[in-house]
Amino acid sequence: MTSPEAPLLRQTNVLKEAADESLLTDAQKDARDAIRQHREDGARFINLHGPRHAGKTFLCWVLHLSEGWDYYQTGSKSVDTPTVLYDHGEPERRETRKLRNQASINGLATIVYVTDRPADELYPRVELWPEDEHYQQIANTWDDLGLDTENAPTPIQQ
Repeated sequence: MTSPEAPLLRQTNVLKEAADESLLTDAQKDARDAIRQHREDGARFINLHGPRHAGKTFLCWVLHLSEGWDYYQTGSKSVDTPTVLYDHGEPERRETRKLRNQASINGLATIVYVTDRPADELYPRVELWPEDEHYQQIANTWDDLGLDTENAPTPIQQ
């Protein structure tokens, strides 16, 4: 018997394996460039935020592969690189304050904290709030990868 999550798992695996800067949409490239600039400017905490299905996780996978930054779906107690991507974070102040403690304990230089709305802490923020053409670019990529474009993100899902 096949799990109902099997198609989603396959889709996720295909996207994760294909993650490459050449597949970023224009909105994702703008967000990537802003993250890099904040990092170059010495920001220790950067909040990448935007609606569900905007492509934040895919951008994180690309940054993980292209920059060598650690990627975690949630906070981790042990990290191996000075720059860490924490996906699916909670934007509340009590959660973001935990990041400050973790950065101090683990000697992290930069944390990119990914949330669905701006974090309450006043970190430099990078918004990924794409226009309709972004979703068309995603659908084209999904088609090229052999994924069912009926399940591709759309602005309506926000």
